[in-house]
Amino acid sequence: MPLVKYVFHPGVNRESTSYSSENSWYDSNLIRFRKGRPEKMGGWTKLTDNSFVGTPRSLFTWAALDGSKYMGVGTETKFYVEEGGSFNDITPIRKTATGTATFSATDGSATITVTDSGHGALAGDYVSFTLAASLGGNITAAVLNTEFEIQTVPTSNTYTLTASATANASDSGNGGAATVAKYQLNKGLTVESSGTGFGTSVFGGVVAGASETTLNGAITDVAATSFALTSATDFETASTTISASVAVDENGSITVASASGLPSIGTIKIGSENIRYASISGNVLNDLSRGSDGTTAAAHSSSASVTFVGLILIDEELILYTGKSTNTINAGVVRGARGTTAATHADGAAVKEANSFVTWSGASAVTTIDVLRLWQQDNWGEDLIFNVVDSTPYYWDKTLGLSTRATNFASQSGASDAPTMVRQLLVSGTDRHVIALAANPIDISNQDLLLIRWSDQEDPFAWTPQTTNTAGSQRLSTGSEIICGIKTRQETLIWTDSALYAMRFTGPPFTFGISLVSMGVSTLSLNTVVSVGDRVFWMDNENFYAWTGSLQVLPCTVLRYVFDDINLDQSRKFFACSNRLFDEILFFYASSSSDQIDRYVKYQYTDNTWDIGTLSRTAWVDSDVHKNPRGAGASGGTEFIYVHENTDNDDGSAMDSFIETADFDIEDGNNFMFVSEIIPDIVLSGTDPTVSYVIKTRNYPNDSLATEATATVTSSTQKSDIRCRGRTVTMRIASNAVDTAWTLGDTRLAIRPDGRR
Repeated sequence: MPLVKYVFHPGVNRESTSYSSENSWYDSNLIRFRKGRPEKMGGWTKLTDNSFVGTPRSLFTWAALDGSKYMGVGTETKFYVEEGGSFNDITPIRKTATGTATFSATDGSATITVTDSGHGALAGDYVSFTLAASLGGNITAAVLNTEFEIQTVPTSNTYTLTASATANASDSGNGGAATVAKYQLNKGLTVESSGTGFGTSVFGGVVAGASETTLNGAITDVAATSFALTSATDFETASTTISASVAVDENGSITVASASGLPSIGTIKIGSENIRYASISGNVLNDLSRGSDGTTAAAHSSSASVTFVGLILIDEELILYTGKSTNTINAGVVRGARGTTAATHADGAAVKEANSFVTWSGASAVTTIDVLRLWQQDNWGEDLIFNVVDSTPYYWDKTLGLSTRATNFASQSGASDAPTMVRQLLVSGTDRHVIALAANPIDISNQDLLLIRWSDQEDPFAWTPQTTNTAGSQRLSTGSEIICGIKTRQETLIWTDSALYAMRFTGPPFTFGISLVSMGVSTLSLNTVVSVGDRVFWMDNENFYAWTGSLQVLPCTVLRYVFDDINLDQSRKFFACSNRLFDEILFFYASSSSDQIDRYVKYQYTDNTWDIGTLSRTAWVDSDVHKNPRGAGASGGTEFIYVHENTDNDDGSAMDSFIETADFDIEDGNNFMFVSEIIPDIVLSGTDPTVSYVIKTRNYPNDSLATEATATVTSSTQKSDIRCRGRTVTMRIASNAVDTAWTLGDTRLAIRPDGRR
């Protein structure tokens, strides 16, 4: 029987059917192509068994002047600096409350209730106490003076903790008047849940610390305009007057006699007109939206009354109001506001202040955004700068030690006009400026999503532009928001939602030149961009791109496979990363049936080949400071950091690695083919390595594949005798044994034409 050598094109090709992709590889998992040959991908081991809290969404490595190697780890709950396998908690403190927190305990229970007015905490946040006194029994000072995870938040003034001891009847104290409570940053979510309506999450939709309580009695009538809250103390009401006449077409700003009672974002009523504002500077309300909530813009006379219009959320309904009586909302109530629907609500339903919720695109559609906590990191020498996306930037000073928490930019010594709200921070190349993308302007607390600001050269805290420094800013003109930026050797690339810009250091007097290099292109999310030297690769909604000084669409042989089965609702989790050891770019994403990352697509940029596979990773950092790349993932429900490309196993277990061909036949399928022998050409290494050659057949393209023969191949195998018959054949080379690595050559099969029997 004649031997036929089969040579398949490098890379996986899923752009058509299996039959029409003859002479190609059609499926794969945990393999790579190197010099056109498929081989098993390297495995991974845990960096350490030490634990940390939360799912990592950002990894970043850098080295100190003394040779210490660090890795920043940002999760939805905390931020750590890893050194030598130990995770050091440097999560910033959101709020310090001195002498306001008190404790209460119940005999026989480990649950402690803390009362602290306007604490701003969410369930899952962390708080630590010092100087608290014993409650008198088992709840001693040592039990209280530690860190706790907040369990529940019944009201905006109370929350509960679980103590390490069970209270007894003697625990009747309140912890004393000297307690210091330090609240860490509010926790983010692990699942992206943005969408029309506000029922998804407070985090990111409103300013952290928004007031929250519950209904004190059900709302049984969808037209009801009076309802009681458990506590309305923190739900704002205010009144003032305007200082000058307002023209009907005036949209820029309104000056009021006093803005002290108004929140930084909200709505006011003058006469019968509702006016929304997005920022306050002194007593000036800026960024106005006239005639909102179905009202009509009108002229207003000097000294006209101004009433604050509160906005609250109950379940999926937004409700406007202008006044309250103690704990009852009963004035100016408008049900089903801003595109939501009036509904009944149960006693005890959560009530949330929504003045700072963010609107998104459509006319009345309202969306919570940024509910998933993402971090951005870069190093300033041996120190770390980082931020929660669309939030406060922070600085960690290495000289203060690993037990010192990061603090915000504005609080640093000598800081001037440092941004307090940014989407991303990064350090420019040799010129040493800190660049803030989508930052708040000077003297305005709200973000400008198209504004780029930069610090003075060699001073990360000096942001006030002066003739004697190089601090400055520039607003982009194309798009509605900056998505992200990334450094290359020569420039910084910046994506908006509809354009790509290049930012280059030019020196005085303008410091930076920012040029529009392409329109009609963006990136799928702020982490789906990766830079390797002067080359940048990224993933957009329907394509993969590269930048090498000009824009290129990457021809992708698995494009449809990826974008026909992808969960774009979770796209903020997706990320791109590099593995320079093998000239690879990986894009991790969630398939359509998953809320978490479960797949990758990989591009080998030297040979221009693609492959696919399943692997759950939530963050990645390439080899640089450390010898091997690192990835974050879970095992048995516990999160770990893994060191990759250092073994042939999955942390000691076998890897399910395979490569499978597309259908192939003889004589265009006019005859069935009979396969009787496999002569493998494969390099095996490891401890007693084995692979399987699996031959599958089918008679027609729409038939299911049937496994006809499996041959086990070892280092000493010369040939394997098999028997299988079909009109078309596929071949899978697979391994699921520990300590096995392999590289595939050209396989030969003994084939002859055959009949159906």
